[in-house]
Amino acid sequence: MNLFNSISLVVKTAFSNPIHIIIGSLTGIVFWIVTNTFDNILFFSPFLAFHVPNDMLGMFLLSCINSILVGILVNFSLHIVRNLKLKISKSALSGTTISIISSTCASCSTFAFTIASTFGALGFAVSDFLAANQTIIREISTLILLFAVCANYVKIRNSCELPYRYQIDGKSSK
Repeated sequence: MNLFNSISLVVKTAFSNPIHIIIGSLTGIVFWIVTNTFDNILFFSPFLAFHVPNDMLGMFLLSCINSILVGILVNFSLHIVRNLKLKISKSALSGTTISIISSTCASCSTFAFTIASTFGALGFAVSDFLAANQTIIREISTLILLFAVCANYVKIRNSCELPYRYQIDGKSSK
């Protein structure tokens, strides 16, 4: 069985619960709203406005990709926690948490300037570093999210709960 069929079966299994789909979708949408608000692409005051400047097009694309990956990661994680009889280690939860926080932190660099005055000179130094390296931080966070999604995919694929388990491995069910 080829890779596409394996991915298709895992996606069908992980996205079979409508509650998980709703929670994952809402998480992705909230994440998208927060990151684009911090990046000054989405405005709520004095009225709802949306504007992507030419120099922010790459950051907007990365925030869209990260939001989709966060929604998928939350859905996969919910499926693993609720349906699989696997023991959840601290490393699995911390990996998911780290990947979500890293992509959130990449967007907070523009927001960090407003809170930098609270921490004085150190706050401004950290804020300046984050603002100068915002693109590379967001790219690294996208890679971390991709790794977390792939790790959860493998965990679901290797579980006993996956229907047609023998078809994925290329074995017959006889």
